[in-house]
Amino acid sequence: MTKPLTDYEKYIRTEELLALQKTNDQLCCPDELTFQMVHQIAELHFKLILQHLQLAKDSMAAERIDDAATQLRRVHIHLQHVPAVFKITECIEPIEYHTIRLHLGRGSGQDSPGFNQILQQGPTLWEPFQQLLTKQSLTPLALHQNPKAHYSLFQLMQALIEFDEDFQSFRYSHLQMVRRMIGLNVNSLKGVPAQTLQKGTRHEFFPELWQAVCDLTEHTGTSYNAKPLPD
Repeated sequence: MTKPLTDYEKYIRTEELLALQKTNDQLCCPDELTFQMVHQIAELHFKLILQHLQLAKDSMAAERIDDAATQLRRVHIHLQHVPAVFKITECIEPIEYHTIRLHLGRGSGQDSPGFNQILQQGPTLWEPFQQLLTKQSLTPLALHQNPKAHYSLFQLMQALIEFDEDFQSFRYSHLQMVRRMIGLNVNSLKGVPAQTLQKGTRHEFFPELWQAVCDLTEHTGTSYNAKPLPD
């Protein structure tokens, strides 16, 4: 007699969820289950990140500045967890990792739908933020110069740059994982040099915000005419 599903199992859909991985007799090696589940977990994080990015955009469009910042803080939490999820793959011995790769066809993390959607959606947050600034006749530099005058906008700007920084950090940590498991002086399964991942670690969603930090440094005069401290 089949045990009836609990409400928890029905709501979370555990039967379907736990059937998405290969069965033990299908695995090329025991660690293939780890590899598959780590990437599935990452895709779920990406899905939530995309939801919060859209909610942040909607909030900015409706001039709910604090709500937008709250959504971006939730993105921050996810981007703090995703590198730790991928860190699990480093428990796999490199020789076993290559056994798994030989069963991936031409699979590549660069084909991750969630990751690629974040790459597309990230820069689209700039326009609604810029509109908020324009309405107040502000620039990112002006916000830096007097944060308290428009503190909610300043906090939102900081949340945007934190999102940008977090995603760059995630890409760097992923690069290090690739470097450790397969090396960088090799090609991906799609024939793309692994070193191309290094370019991605320098990609910025909001170059205007990073430039504003430089502009503030120049404006304050702290990048030139420095005097030595007295003895």
